[in-house]
Amino acid sequence: MLIANVSPRTGGKTTNSGWFAHALVEAQRQYSPIGFDADHSQQFHAWSQTGDFPFAVKPAASAKFHAEHSVPDGMIGIVDCGHTENHPDITNSVLRVADLVILHMAPTKADFDRIIDPPDKTKIGDIIAMSAVLRAERTPPPTWVLLNRTVAGASSTGLYRDMMEDEGWNVLTTVIPRTEALAQSVSFPISGASKGPFGELVTELENRGLLK
Repeated sequence: MLIANVSPRTGGKTTNSGWFAHALVEAQRQYSPIGFDADHSQQFHAWSQTGDFPFAVKPAASAKFHAEHSVPDGMIGIVDCGHTENHPDITNSVLRVADLVILHMAPTKADFDRIIDPPDKTKIGDIIAMSAVLRAERTPPPTWVLLNRTVAGASSTGLYRDMMEDEGWNVLTTVIPRTEALAQSVSFPISGASKGPFGELVTELENRGLLK
């Protein structure tokens, strides 16, 4: 199975990819993740080295991702895609083989506009929809929005959840809070990922039948 983490611009994808993959390891349900760093910054790969990850993260920032990389049987691939606004060719290649797309966004007008009404008019929803032409199934991969960098008790979370659903998007119940621990975690080892929101994310994806 291959899970593509995407967003038009900076959206916490690298941090979320690392913590989510660790939550899969800690879930004690025999998940074996493998990471793919499809961002030219290669921060996910570098973090895996300094953070001593219990799984490999392969450099994969290529517009030929679909031809150059595959997920070994029995494993779950976690792809940290670069910004779609800057590298649509890489995202397009990943979408050709993705089994699930997680669209990361903060509950802000800036992120909402980047998705619904982007300055360059290239909507990420259209990119996902058009990927169907190049996919074996001729259907786009299932896509769910993950609200990220949320503030506890803020009305913005529910507001933008409703707005995204009104636009026809599936939105996960799990949210990833804005915390200093997460913000500063890149480059350091991860522990306890399954006990917080990323453990809740694993459980929700299981309950929705989205994890194979």
